[in-house]
Amino acid sequence: MPCLHTESLPSLQTESRYGVASSRRGSQGSRSKSGKKRKSGEKSTRVERNEIEKEQCAITSAAWFFTPLWVPGAKTQRLGFRMGKESEKVKAWLDDYSDSARSYFSRSSRNWMNGCAERAQAAQTLITEPRSKTTVLGRRRVSHPMSGPSRALVHPVTMQRPQSCLSVHQTDHPESLDQGGGHFPRSLQPIHFTFSPCRSRSRCSSFLGSPRPAGQCRRGESCAFMMQLFSGLIGALQDKNLHLQVLQHLCEVTEAQRVSLSMTTVDKTGGKCLGPVLQSDADSVHSNAQTKWNKSIMEYVVRTGRPLTVKDAHEDPRFQVELYEGEEDRPTSVLSVPVLNHKKEVIGVVLAVNKTRTCASSFFSEQDEKVLSSHMMLFGLILENHQLCESSEQENKRNQVLLELAQLVSHDYPSVDAMLGELAAVILPITKAQFCTVFISDDSSTRLFSRMVRIEYEEIECSVHCSSRDCDTDDVSYIYAMHVQNSMETLNIVNRPISMVSPIRSLIGAPLRGKQSSNVIGVCQLVNKRMAIAESEAFSRADEHLLEDFAVYCALGLQKFNTQQTADKTRVRLAVTKEEAAIPSADTLSLLDFGFSDFDMSQNAMTQAVVRMFLDLNLPQEFKIDYKALCQWVLSVQKCYRSNVVYHNWSHALRTAQCMFAMLQTKELKSNLSSLEVLALMIASLSHDLDHRGVNNSYIQRSNQPLAQLYGQSSLEHHHYDMCLLILNNPGSQILSSLSVNEYMACLQMIEKNILATDLAIFFEKRTKFFKLAENNSCLWKDEGHRELLRSMLMTASDICAITKPWPVQKRIAELVATEFYAQGDREKRELNIQPIDVMDRENASRLPQMQVDYIDGICSPLYEALAFICESCSPLKEGCSKNRKHWQEMVDDRKEDNIKEQEN
Repeated sequence: MPCLHTESLPSLQTESRYGVASSRRGSQGSRSKSGKKRKSGEKSTRVERNEIEKEQCAITSAAWFFTPLWVPGAKTQRLGFRMGKESEKVKAWLDDYSDSARSYFSRSSRNWMNGCAERAQAAQTLITEPRSKTTVLGRRRVSHPMSGPSRALVHPVTMQRPQSCLSVHQTDHPESLDQGGGHFPRSLQPIHFTFSPCRSRSRCSSFLGSPRPAGQCRRGESCAFMMQLFSGLIGALQDKNLHLQVLQHLCEVTEAQRVSLSMTTVDKTGGKCLGPVLQSDADSVHSNAQTKWNKSIMEYVVRTGRPLTVKDAHEDPRFQVELYEGEEDRPTSVLSVPVLNHKKEVIGVVLAVNKTRTCASSFFSEQDEKVLSSHMMLFGLILENHQLCESSEQENKRNQVLLELAQLVSHDYPSVDAMLGELAAVILPITKAQFCTVFISDDSSTRLFSRMVRIEYEEIECSVHCSSRDCDTDDVSYIYAMHVQNSMETLNIVNRPISMVSPIRSLIGAPLRGKQSSNVIGVCQLVNKRMAIAESEAFSRADEHLLEDFAVYCALGLQKFNTQQTADKTRVRLAVTKEEAAIPSADTLSLLDFGFSDFDMSQNAMTQAVVRMFLDLNLPQEFKIDYKALCQWVLSVQKCYRSNVVYHNWSHALRTAQCMFAMLQTKELKSNLSSLEVLALMIASLSHDLDHRGVNNSYIQRSNQPLAQLYGQSSLEHHHYDMCLLILNNPGSQILSSLSVNEYMACLQMIEKNILATDLAIFFEKRTKFFKLAENNSCLWKDEGHRELLRSMLMTASDICAITKPWPVQKRIAELVATEFYAQGDREKRELNIQPIDVMDRENASRLPQMQVDYIDGICSPLYEALAFICESCSPLKEGCSKNRKHWQEMVDDRKEDNIKEQEN
């Protein structure tokens, strides 16, 4: 049992293990003799003390009395087991005869507990019935030397019964000794030890025999406060304000105006340095910034490990008192004492400054130093156990965090933001960080980090708010992330000055490593530790470890998410491959030929042609477009074109989309346009004339139709775009549903601009700049403005591609266009009572060839020539346009000859 009758733990030296066992047997022998020879009690006590010093079995630290551990080695040594082969034989025998061994330990434990009960009754008798000093200070077991600076000998019957040991009734059941698979009880707790190093030996018996509580801490007398901390160690370790209570008590003990405490920490070089300073007076405790003189004194005590007393600072040559004349509490007398652990290592330092004005003496004396040192000896043991307890709690929390993170990583998430939010919600409450940021690298991005995810935790609501945005290269956190990315090491920034630009006070960052340790795929950061009273605003080493663990699981989560996305794309690709086997190939449908014609195609074949174009551009695989949704979208688009319109119908939409597809398959455009741009161009080309009424914008405005009132400029094109959005949002036709928010918004913006570009009025505004870029060969693919201008020109080139078709196809389409134009001209004459323009006046039908030549020279030829400069693979469009112009010019010439002949006749 881990009480006063326990053997020393394995942390003691090896030679003392067997010495303790032999001393125990010697002690038992001397105890039996002392029952016969009471007169030689004092002599035998001195002999035992000498034997203890010779055998060096004395334990100079009290820390082992209060450790919550009870290792198997302690029990086996008490039973006389030895190390080596003999011990292995004993263990083997115990395993073979487990029932007998359990029965033996049960009987032994029951007898021991009965003895404890008898000694407890004897102790109560001593309290109620006074005994002589000789009886109280009787014999004790040699194997249990007292700890601490006071080693007064105490009779075993005066000791308290352990409060957290097995009861006598529990020992009747052997299974109570075999919990958790071992032979040792799990509920053992440290006992409450009633001795304090603050007390002198002369006061020991009177304290034990007196029922009154200890008085106030005075010089040489018992310290009630430290006794409570020492005896109620478990409660003290759980008290978060332990340092604060001790500081206020030290002010009373030393009668000092203020007392400061600083625990040592380890800097980056591995050396000891002072941590945050807590300062206390008799009334309050608060954090305090160190001045140069008290910092130098504390550092001196930490470095030397010895107390330092400055009785009179005015007479000490090391002080320049005139420098402190402006301070209210300038130093008069200073006392500084180190706080030591059981290994005599410095773990902290206490500094007392100036005696109180009510004190008889104005200076600290040697007695003050002794009193403060005696307090610090015990306080060092308490702090050491406190740190061990905190380390155990932190390790327990860390294990829980690791388990929870491992469970969360195994889940499936719809997005990276959702996954990072769930992971960050685990460590944010523990580290008390204000928010967490994760910078994600992307090989496709030209920048170091493609985007940043910020996760904030609301303590009141216990909820997580996650936001994602592009990285700001001027942001301070981005600069720190770059440093972590380059150094591949954890970074801890403390006490950073706050500014209006960046409110960052403290920050720690850790790299996210990929499959190879040298591959950094991102950086995670914890920013601004939430402060509390007597707590530091800097992130601790434990926080760094938690962040590093978080970084490991973030990296695993990102890799798992990317792998899942790749698997989904592969699965979609396989599914599409199976389904597209029934669709004719692009060569069969002549989709790569700029002379494509749909006149001989059925409605089903036209639908299959659109699906084939999307498949060959790899769009369903790239954007996880469901095959059924794609087919439903194509059918919905086809249905929204009016069948009673002669030219601007589904056939015109297919010809426009096919021309765009053929251009996108050229090497120049295929290697420079992104997949998202290709998707936007294909959707826009197929939807650019949705719900066309067979009239142009001029007629819409002149007739004052609702579209003109709704949209104003480019009324038809705005209506086409709205119809496109309506179909894309229709259930079953949502081919953009798998895009991220940023991709979705960017795609819609491009679709809108592409459809508006088919308005010839907008084309005339933009073509001058495009022609100049082509003439100077200065088109830059990396310039977003140039790319947008090129997309607009591609839309116009596809929209008027009928002029580039083979002559029979071109002539037939021109007649369809003229028919639709003449129908609008008739309506203008009939409904608006106005004269239509020449191309829409049926009376000018004989002039159609000349109007076609003018149309080619004014719009078509300049566009296709400029496009051929930028994209040489699009030259067939220019050549087809030139051939058709010759045919139209021949018709014009033939018409002129006929007119001449008619005039001659």
